[in-house]
Amino acid sequence: MNEFAKKYSPESFEKDIYQKWEKQWKFLPKESITWNTFYIPMPPPNVTSKLHVGHSVMLAIQDLMTRYHRMIWDSTLMIPWTDHAWISTQVKVEEKLAKEGKSKHTMTREEFLKECWDWNNMYGWIIQSQFRKMWTSCDWTKEKFTFEPSMNKQVVKAFVDLYKRGLIYKWEYMVNYDPVLNTVVSDQEVIYKEEKGKLYYITYFVSWSDSEVVVATTRPETMLGDVAVAVNPKDKRYKKILKLWKKLILPILNKEIPLIADDMVDIEFWTWAVKITPAHDPNDFQVALRHKLPMDEIVLGKDGKMTEKAGIFSGQDFITARQNIVELLKSKGNLLKIEEHTARVGYGERSHAKIETIVSKQWFVKVQPLADKLIAGYKRKDFEILPERYNKVFEDWIFNLRDWCISRQLIWGHQIPVWYSEDGKIFCAETEDEAMEMAKKECGKEITLTQDPDALDTWFSSALWPFAILWYDINWKKQTELFEKYYPAQVLETGHDIIFFWVVRMLLFWYEFTWKTPFKTIYLHGLVRDKHGRKMSKSAGNGVDPIDMIEKHWTDALRLTLTIGNTPWNDIKFDEENVENNKIFINKLWNACRFVSTNIWEELKSLSSDMEALEKNLIDNYEKLMIHEKWILSRIRNLSDIVGKSMEEYSFSLAGQELQVFTKNEFCDYYIEEFKLTKENSKFWNEVITYVISHLLRLWHPYIPFVTEELYQKIGFSGMLIEAPWSKVAIKRNEQIEEEKEVMMDLLREIRSIKAENDVPNSGTIKLYIYAKGKNLEMIEKTKDIISGIVKSEYTEIITNKKEDENLVYGVIKAGIEFYIDISNAVDREKERERLELQIIDMREYIAILDKKLLNESFVRRAPQSLVREEMEKKRLAQEKLKKLEEKLDSIC
Repeated sequence: MNEFAKKYSPESFEKDIYQKWEKQWKFLPKESITWNTFYIPMPPPNVTSKLHVGHSVMLAIQDLMTRYHRMIWDSTLMIPWTDHAWISTQVKVEEKLAKEGKSKHTMTREEFLKECWDWNNMYGWIIQSQFRKMWTSCDWTKEKFTFEPSMNKQVVKAFVDLYKRGLIYKWEYMVNYDPVLNTVVSDQEVIYKEEKGKLYYITYFVSWSDSEVVVATTRPETMLGDVAVAVNPKDKRYKKILKLWKKLILPILNKEIPLIADDMVDIEFWTWAVKITPAHDPNDFQVALRHKLPMDEIVLGKDGKMTEKAGIFSGQDFITARQNIVELLKSKGNLLKIEEHTARVGYGERSHAKIETIVSKQWFVKVQPLADKLIAGYKRKDFEILPERYNKVFEDWIFNLRDWCISRQLIWGHQIPVWYSEDGKIFCAETEDEAMEMAKKECGKEITLTQDPDALDTWFSSALWPFAILWYDINWKKQTELFEKYYPAQVLETGHDIIFFWVVRMLLFWYEFTWKTPFKTIYLHGLVRDKHGRKMSKSAGNGVDPIDMIEKHWTDALRLTLTIGNTPWNDIKFDEENVENNKIFINKLWNACRFVSTNIWEELKSLSSDMEALEKNLIDNYEKLMIHEKWILSRIRNLSDIVGKSMEEYSFSLAGQELQVFTKNEFCDYYIEEFKLTKENSKFWNEVITYVISHLLRLWHPYIPFVTEELYQKIGFSGMLIEAPWSKVAIKRNEQIEEEKEVMMDLLREIRSIKAENDVPNSGTIKLYIYAKGKNLEMIEKTKDIISGIVKSEYTEIITNKKEDENLVYGVIKAGIEFYIDISNAVDREKERERLELQIIDMREYIAILDKKLLNESFVRRAPQSLVREEMEKKRLAQEKLKKLEEKLDSIC
């Protein structure tokens, strides 16, 4: 017999089980019996970071889906990968070099890249080990890294292909610049904060006139880059100035700039006039495009200092320049007033530096032609988004996309595959040799070429991910077998916070490259917050390290907390107490399986190898089974149906909750207890409990894979659970027996509850008197001994008249069965009075809820009449119970 520990001790088997799975190639895709495939792309964690609790949710849900599809015999594929973390890695390496007295500015590109690769090789293994520790059953033989050579070739090929299609171009445009990271960043990488500041009202005098125009700005230092002042064309106050003069004097620099009319100006806005600084404001940039104004008045430098165009303020940092400009405006009489003001200020998501908006020549993806294909696919319902409410968020993105800036001023990343001649000609090619051939052909001779030093946005390579290992071969000349078999993916599972960063961009690229959706379902899980519902962050000190949780409570307990607690409709409130409770629950399952193993292990040898034969045997001998055996078989059939349906509908939390209720309340608290009492009288106890525990472990496996695999082996089933077939119960449900047993279980729960409330231990004996009529009486008569055994009643009597003994504790259930418990040696009359009062309050509230529903004309009119009658019957029974409770309370007061 396998040694079965008395207590759930995951430290003794979790690591060994994972190693056994991996060594025996259990994570590799197998040929499908169903002819279906299941491929799920994994969102890439940064190679330099530790996995956080958000990754844990993602991995738990993805692995749950993968294990389920593996068990239903789909050919499953989940591939691990990590992102090269372009900014994070480069920042870490630069910090390391600074400590060593070095700088990237004194190194060649190749030397700095070597430092980055050394860093990656030193720390990259950490993320992989965490993947294994956090339960991922992915195909490690296909592991990828976004900056490895094969991926680089794919990225380069994609860039060149899009360039040749006219979908990538270089242009001077307004972008966000991070002065600490010294690179362009996307709009989504800018975090806005409300900050208190000042609003400066500055007078611009009209040229050759005594008239004036007042503008308001929060950043007076930018006025040195003004190229115009704009007013609304419908604003009557400025019609004369617009018609006669149209020129204003720019303070300090004393040069003329035009007054222009543009609908962008809000007539109700502060001073009704707006200064136009196209080099430093995105709205002003658009105005300048419309009016063909100069764009090159750049006065704020990338280094955080004023440029030469700032005149006497050149070289000053922005804050100093602002102070000096304000003082000079005061002295010249151009500063009208200063007011307190709150404004939204953008900061870099990673650097926390104040972001500057500048005009800069960058590489862009022309998004609209790609978006047209995506929108057409979305309207055709090529893919679905769960939950559906995120369709609106998705539409807001795809119908309002702007061209995507893809160049970054970084070294650690995919270098842009473009070479320049000395006279500025552009040659886009996959290799330098190809670029040289192109240049030679165009120029008629060999010339010197220089590659663009910028790297691609990391999301450019990430957008290629679901297909990078499935797509065509490295030269895109033919499709691989993997692509033909698994593309498109069945589901993409990720957090709703990266719907634009990653999800939309993958769709854009792969509708362009394949004219197909890359995935059929987009499942967006809820985000993890602390137990108070607050966002987790380092600054708030409320973050959770999943590795710490695993070391304290082990993998399955954390996994169960994250999967049952998470739905795509709501964020999860993470509380460590829930992890502890789930560990206790798993221990209950462990003890139940230990009991099964202790009772049936020897007999199991002849049963476990052929579960189909066992099932057929139970079906053939169904009428010979005892009532509780028919009941548990009916309930496991119901559970199997619910969990299977929920898996297909992505209702993982619901399925998990159903599993917990069945395991704790039905299997452990009732069936095993009745099994102990009736084993000697049953002819098929061995077959029934073997069949039920086999299916229960299979249903639980996607949620808690380690303990279920260990239990499967300990009990003595053949093979490994990870590759066992999914639970499919052929035995039909018996709803009549289920209804009878539900009444009995309700009675047992109420008796146990009263014992607990009166401090009578579960093992403590009582005397029990039961009053019932009709079919309830028949049921009680048949199960009297079972009831006595489960609630530890040393004397049970079925009575025909109600008792009026104040020493007995009274109880009643909704089915109308009344009972009296003799615990005279332990009962506290005051406690019993309080208990009855609370029950009366609860029952009145329950009746009020039913009344509200039945008084709702819409419900009564639209609901099926059978449902209305059911609600009316519930109310009738509740009123009867309330009356009985009130009578009992009166009898002891």
